[in-house]
Amino acid sequence: MKRQISLLTLATTALFVLSFVMISSCTKTGPEGPSGKDGEDGLNADASCVKCHDFSDDLLTKVHQFANSAHGSGANVDRSAVGCAQCHTSQGFRLMVDSGQIAAVTSPAIINCRTCHKIHETYSPADYALRGSGAVAMVMGGPAAQYNYGTSNTCANCHQGRAVTPYPVAGGDPVQITNKRYGPHYGPQANMFIGKGAYEIAGPMPYSNSPHTQAVTNGCVTCHMDGAPVGLKAGGHQMSITYNGTSKLLTGCTVSGCHTDAAVVKSMFDANRAEIAALELQLETELKAMGLLDVEGYVAVPATLTQDQLGIILNLKLVHYDHSYGAHNYRYTKALLVNSLDALAKMGV
Repeated sequence: MKRQISLLTLATTALFVLSFVMISSCTKTGPEGPSGKDGEDGLNADASCVKCHDFSDDLLTKVHQFANSAHGSGANVDRSAVGCAQCHTSQGFRLMVDSGQIAAVTSPAIINCRTCHKIHETYSPADYALRGSGAVAMVMGGPAAQYNYGTSNTCANCHQGRAVTPYPVAGGDPVQITNKRYGPHYGPQANMFIGKGAYEIAGPMPYSNSPHTQAVTNGCVTCHMDGAPVGLKAGGHQMSITYNGTSKLLTGCTVSGCHTDAAVVKSMFDANRAEIAALELQLETELKAMGLLDVEGYVAVPATLTQDQLGIILNLKLVHYDHSYGAHNYRYTKALLVNSLDALAKMGV
């Protein structure tokens, strides 16, 4: 048995040696070819990425703040059809501000970092540049209506009223309304801030803007994204002003050249908002009593309305969907409500 194994081993070894000799004899070694051209060194990934992704917590803080915001919640991202996608989806917004196109979106993404910032386009700090940061021509308010407040221009691309049809024209003929949701849509904050887009019916109050429209160079950002955020509750990329129910982030107000006492600011803030809320409720109640609004606050359609009635409803909707109760532009908001109420009283209906 041992002899058989030894013979098998010897035969295997001999076959291996013979194969090596045959292969070697078939391989011809020629002269060494010329050296190839040196390639360019690639980018050091560490050196490139750390320009933005450094070891600080700043970026992570912003990410978590945004995740706790209304924008980051993903609400209404399913509104991805033409006319909605440009503000309810990330892809639609980028398409609108980068190329001016408005189109439907498939597989919509929620508003995220890439929506407002040019993330991973240059792989440098330039990726934090804002999209749509130029002056914004408003949809409502005529050719002169323009929002131009620095870094908040990006916000105004969407936080403005949409086209209203028919738009009220003083002295025009009565019109029939069949859409109960008649109005400027749900986010006309930029319109209210600059005081453009409402129906300025004559009344006891002049139409003027609050001083903030001149004093606040970055508009929304000054207060909503103040650099002294309250954790994930308010300010920064969370963007809320109110937290813990009634507390207010007012450090954007108490700056050099503006207000100095946060307690005084909050007192004024609360008083003004309560006044505007009461006037809004009064106007809504009277419009319901006249049968122009239904019990839910929608237009009681079908309805044939005078131009003034149509304009007053537009004013109510503009104030309501602004959601600031005068904080964005107290003087203008109050004038809209007071003058609308005065006009209704004179109608004697």
